[in-house]
This record gives sequence, C-alpha cells and structure tokens, in this order.
Amino acid sequence: MTINMVKISPIAFKMGSDKYKNERPVRQVNLSGYYIDLFPVTNTRYKKFIESQGYKNRQYWTDDGWDFIHSKKISKPLYWCNTNWNQPNQPVTGVSWWEALAFSRFENKTLPTEAQWEYMASGGVNIYPWGDDTPTLLKANYAEGCEPTDLERRSTNVDHFLHSRSHCGCWDVAGNVGEWCLDNHSENYGWDIEKKNPIFLTKETKAHIVRGGSGLHDDEYLRSTSRDYYAPTIRDNIVGFRCVINME
Repeated sequence: MTINMVKISPIAFKMGSDKYKNERPVRQVNLSGYYIDLFPVTNTRYKKFIESQGYKNRQYWTDDGWDFIHSKKISKPLYWCNTNWNQPNQPVTGVSWWEALAFSRFENKTLPTEAQWEYMASGGVNIYPWGDDTPTLLKANYAEGCEPTDLERRSTNVDHFLHSRSHCGCWDVAGNVGEWCLDNHSENYGWDIEKKNPIFLTKETKAHIVRGGSGLHDDEYLRSTSRDYYAPTIRDNIVGFRCVINME
C-alpha cells in the first residue's frame, strides 16, 4: 500500500561527502525505484501494530528480534505511556531496530537502506533536506551544541516544520528523531564496489545505521550525509523510523 508514500524512480546520484572520513568516498550510486514514507511512522500508525497483536505474531520478527522482545518482555515502545512522546502525530520512538523492522513487515514494507534514505534526504545535491540554508530552530527540532534548552524534552509533530521538506516532499527528515536504516554500521564506503543498490550487512546483532539526527543532536547531524549508528537493542527517544517498498 503506497498511501502517504512518495515514488522515487530509478536514479543515479552522488552519495557521501568529503567532510568526514566515515562519509567517504563520494561516489555515484545507482538506485532502483522505490517508495518511501512521506512521514516518519507516527504513534497513530504504530498503535495499529500493537492492537493487531504485532508483538505476539511471530511472522513479523527475525529470530534475533523474537528472542530480544521475549527476553526483555517487551510489548510496546519504551515511551508509549510518556505524554512528551506518545501523542498521535508525534513520531513513534523508543523502538529497537527489531521493532522497527517488525512494524515495517506488518505493513508489507521494509526499512530503507542508507542509500535510499540519503537520496530521499539530499537528492544528491542538498546539504540539508530543505537545501543549503543554515539550520535554525524554525526548520528543525535539534539542540545547538547538543544541549537542549528544555531539559524536559519532547518531540514535535511530524508535520510541524512546514518549510523543511526534502526535494521529493518528505517531511521531518532532519532532527526530531533519527531514523533506523537496514544497513549495519560501516566505517566508510570503501566496501561499495558495485555502486548499485548498495547495502552493508554483517549480523543483525551488530550496530545499525541511524540517519537524520534528533532533538538531542546539533546541526552537524542534520546534514543529509551525516551517519550515526546504534546497537539494535537501543530503545531511546532519539530514534524512530520510516518505511520503504522496493519496486524490484
């Protein structure tokens, strides 16, 4: 189902940057077509997964994910009952990589690769999703100097920043909550020899890439090429996700 998704036709674009070692080398990447969510997954969407017994339905979970939620007795996101994070149009957060993947399977989708996420954010040309203009607090929910002014942090609604959409129309790409990607963490892109639908996979239990920064990160993390990574077990309020459907 491609409602509230944007279609990305097959494309070649320049991925990465020369600013930091982990964003190198810059190279042209070829992507097959895909659909990607216009918005990060909201609490409203995620509620359907919970109410449909998604945490009890084995078909949505990998072996490692199933073992994780059962060993920790997990049945909902970590911040599900916190009013700073659980409003209907706020992005769901406090979800592990495995919960994000299980939800995407529930919707017959998957998580984006790093390359899919970066093209959605930058189009291969923009420093930030909205272009090259310096970030301000009118453009994104982030923390200057990684020190939020409000210690009682909360997320903003996914449609809050009206003029900060990416080149393809996606909302809330930078700041607020970061977004899980399918890839495992890699130190750089030296492994990418074919440059066609690149994806770096090692083991599920190893760290996975997170893109987009968060309300606890500074403006450097808002750059479309910026990369971060966390263990798949992390369930913090700095990470959410959006989904994709691959056309082939």
